[in-house]
Amino acid sequence: MTTPVISAAAVERQPRYAWVVMGVLWGMDLMATMVFFSIGILLPIWKSDLGVTPVQAGLLGSVGFMGFGLFALPAAIWLTTYNPRRITLACAIGMAIMAVLLSFATTVALLLVCLLGFVVLSVSRLQMQVLFIQQWFVPKMYSTINSVDFGARAAGQMVCLAITPALVALLGGWKPYYLVVAVGMAAFAAAWIVLGRERHPHARGRDGALPMENPALVLRRWKVLWVMASSQIGTAVAFGSFISFFPSYAIERHGISLTTIGLLMSLFPVGGVVGSLVSGPLSQALGRRKPFVWGPGLVLPIVFTMLLHVDYLPVIGLLLMVAGFSVMVVAPVLFTMPLDMGLKPREVAVAFGLMRTLFPVGATVGPIFVGLMLQATGSLYLGLSIVAPLSISLFFGGMRLPETGPKGQRQSSLE
Repeated sequence: MTTPVISAAAVERQPRYAWVVMGVLWGMDLMATMVFFSIGILLPIWKSDLGVTPVQAGLLGSVGFMGFGLFALPAAIWLTTYNPRRITLACAIGMAIMAVLLSFATTVALLLVCLLGFVVLSVSRLQMQVLFIQQWFVPKMYSTINSVDFGARAAGQMVCLAITPALVALLGGWKPYYLVVAVGMAAFAAAWIVLGRERHPHARGRDGALPMENPALVLRRWKVLWVMASSQIGTAVAFGSFISFFPSYAIERHGISLTTIGLLMSLFPVGGVVGSLVSGPLSQALGRRKPFVWGPGLVLPIVFTMLLHVDYLPVIGLLLMVAGFSVMVVAPVLFTMPLDMGLKPREVAVAFGLMRTLFPVGATVGPIFVGLMLQATGSLYLGLSIVAPLSISLFFGGMRLPETGPKGQRQSSLE
């Protein structure tokens, strides 16, 4: 099956206001990241305050991924029928409320419920972001905007991992930390009321809904979308496990402080920012997407395994940067491929939803598995060493993908 080529269209100017819309959405991403990626840092505190067990730690570490896995695809299929501006606002307000509720959580069960609610609203809002990208950006900008989109998210991870320990100490605990997140999310919700706009919205009825159709059928027509999504599963298992448990492993193995491991872990998204920002434009310039998928599949198993055996902190920091680069260099390219294929906007949302479903499945299973291994054996090393090599899935999946980049499209047109 050949990859469809986007038909040539009249040259369209890129509107500058697109960056205003995306700026507000990226601000919401930052607040979501402050909740999602602080879990690994807060786990040692929760163990002391709430008596979190190893299995509960695994559940807390995976709850964010679980929310994405359960709701990304349904949100892409059903919520995209409605006005994305209104859905975005409703989700932002709901996320602010959930952050407030997190600050009042007194048990692990309440933490889990509130975190899951926050993530469900977050993934629903994120699926609307897919539509805004297609509304506001011309096709030649897709790979670049995906790089900036994932780069902004990685930058949020970097900020979160770097400042969370200091912010918790400054505020006197983790509960005020969540109140700060709630205030920030409420501020971006207010900004969205003023600045959030649609451009060239698809034909809607009086209720603001899109005509009924079934975009999920794209998953039956294009089996390659399953290859794109499933290629990340092994990496997701390793990524979710290391994000959740490597801080605890490093504290126990090296006897370092929470602040030190927070700074070390912040180097992961530093590499992620670089990887995200370069992969889209570089793949566009080279005309190839596939090497940016299978290449990291060879690097990550080695890096994750080395993290478990290296004792010199500067080398650990370097390895975390390489891991962040290798994980995040993949996502902008994979998320550009459905756009390369010329799918309809809601079909693209479904393709993205599938990726955001299968990746979290792996990222959910990983921390739960490592938590169970910890409870059974008392060893974090054993569980982490088992999941470390699984990123090889990127190599096998990447080799099976068609080349959808500019050179691949030109070759398809010649055939």
